[in-house]
Amino acid sequence: MSSIELILTEAEFLAQQCPKPNDTVLEQAIVGSLTGIVTYIKLANGEYQTLSRYEEDEWIFPASKGTKATTANHLKLNFATISDAQMKRMAKWVTWSKMKEGLAVSSQSSYLGSLKSYFQWVLNSDTTVTHGLTAFTSSAYVKHVNALTSKIKGEVKPLAPMTKTHKFIALEYLYLYCEAFDFVKEHPWTESSASEQAGMVSEASKEARTKPKTPIIPDDVLIPLCQFTKSYLDKADEILAVRDKLEVFVPTAKLASSRSAQKRNYLQTISTEYQKLDDLNDDLFVLRDSGIFWLLLTTGMRIHEVLGIKRGAYRSETKDDTTFYYIETVSEKTHTGLAEWIAPEIATKAIDILGRLSAPLQAQVERDLQKAQASNDHVEVHRLEEISDHICLSKNPTKGNQINLLSGIAITGFRLPNLCKQIDSDWNLAAHQFRRTFANYAVHSELGDLRALKDHFKHWSITMTALYAFNDELDAELFEELLREKYLIEEEIKQDWFELDTPITGGDTAQKIMQIREDGELIKAFGSHAAMVKAFTASIPIRSVGIGWCTNDDECKCGKPDSCESGIVDKRHAPYWTGMLVQQMKLLQLSVSDIGEAGIENVRKGMERCEKVLTALGFDVETMKQEINEREQIEVANV
Repeated sequence: MSSIELILTEAEFLAQQCPKPNDTVLEQAIVGSLTGIVTYIKLANGEYQTLSRYEEDEWIFPASKGTKATTANHLKLNFATISDAQMKRMAKWVTWSKMKEGLAVSSQSSYLGSLKSYFQWVLNSDTTVTHGLTAFTSSAYVKHVNALTSKIKGEVKPLAPMTKTHKFIALEYLYLYCEAFDFVKEHPWTESSASEQAGMVSEASKEARTKPKTPIIPDDVLIPLCQFTKSYLDKADEILAVRDKLEVFVPTAKLASSRSAQKRNYLQTISTEYQKLDDLNDDLFVLRDSGIFWLLLTTGMRIHEVLGIKRGAYRSETKDDTTFYYIETVSEKTHTGLAEWIAPEIATKAIDILGRLSAPLQAQVERDLQKAQASNDHVEVHRLEEISDHICLSKNPTKGNQINLLSGIAITGFRLPNLCKQIDSDWNLAAHQFRRTFANYAVHSELGDLRALKDHFKHWSITMTALYAFNDELDAELFEELLREKYLIEEEIKQDWFELDTPITGGDTAQKIMQIREDGELIKAFGSHAAMVKAFTASIPIRSVGIGWCTNDDECKCGKPDSCESGIVDKRHAPYWTGMLVQQMKLLQLSVSDIGEAGIENVRKGMERCEKVLTALGFDVETMKQEINEREQIEVANV
């Protein structure tokens, strides 16, 4: 009888459970005599079902130990591919020790892969096998890894520093946990670290930790994606109505091909839009992907958190005439558990649509669950209970149409890129890009520069930041991401001010900045232009007033950054000033009888103000005015 079939009482389970790592247990691990249960399921009746034992070459983890994005294949650790007996024992001991420390399954799998790569390299050299883990052999392994390459989008590149770091940490784990094994002779690198060996040192290390690697989805990709996916959410009722009618249709033909023909013919009678079953299925997939798209975009969730959402798992509350929505799901990344995310109304609409879309699959889950309970298939019961009532279900045709949660890998690898194909974009869209994109737009909104998607983030403002800062139920790490993005954006804006070729205008603050950035002696004193900029900008607060920046920390509300002593206007605000110039030119066309002498005078002052700012920002105002007049004449002629 295999261990996966064993049902144990609590007493039997406790007697057979693999003990926690200690010196005695380590001795058993070294000689290969350690046995015991490593993974299991606790049943509703208090009994235990064994999934895997220490002495076995495959350890299977229950679904509850992975994130919602973890597939069944990624809930297994396979030691069988390690041919050397001692190396296999070391790999198991390291893995077991890290399990007891609470390391996630995905991380365990990653480090086990690094250990396997190292062991394979060792076995390829008789000399290295004889010497074991020493500083000398570790140095040779570093040279080997530094010579490795990877192919990214057809381009061959050296391994990234973080990838190399993970490979080198495996050697540190060997020394840390397996020093008692004969193979381990000494620390792989004295007075150094895995990250240093990988090239992540001093300033390079700091930059790698603080500078975001994940790209922000550009506007020319994001806006068409929003328009395309929103159109699918808007017609969800129509698509699902056709699907629901087709679901209850029962073909009478015996042959599969004939049944498909009957369903196609029936589809054509209930819909003028769909002539083929594949067309409807394609739209159902795109509708699902569109719902996931909007959840990722408007909440800042990770993909496994989106996959963990259940039907109706949101609430709302109204503060100061603004309604806030809160979505509940489980976060495994930081072991937070059940948590909430602030979201706009469209995210709750996406949840409802995804819930309706997956209703037939949920019905199948309930039927399968009853069968599994009747046959005492506890592993299947556990699996189905873990996915039941979730909005992101899928059917696996290769496993008898088994119902599973959607795969995070499939979403990032296939479904999100497919959305880009729908808008004829070659952008490599991935789930992790949404979190930083979300943070970037939210911060721009808070700074006042709402940009193209401001309507989609109606309540993302300082209020949102306050809610994240003082609400323990919300994703604290996302709040940190927002703050990090805010600092990056503010630093970028301030650094631009100090560039010689960047035109700025405004009051005393702007004038001082223009004087400082031309002072060669100051640059020498600080050592570099970058160091000087950091020194001067560290204490400058920044807040947008729409048409410029305010650097007054007392919340000045004069709204005149072009003349206020604390105001700065740069090229980011040129579109606003251009728009005001157009307005003033139109107003000048009015007569005195329309707006009076005082009105005419105010318009002239407004014109002078706009002209002054735009000239300071490097624009040829007379040419601009001529182009504006020509456009107006064309518009009038067309009317």
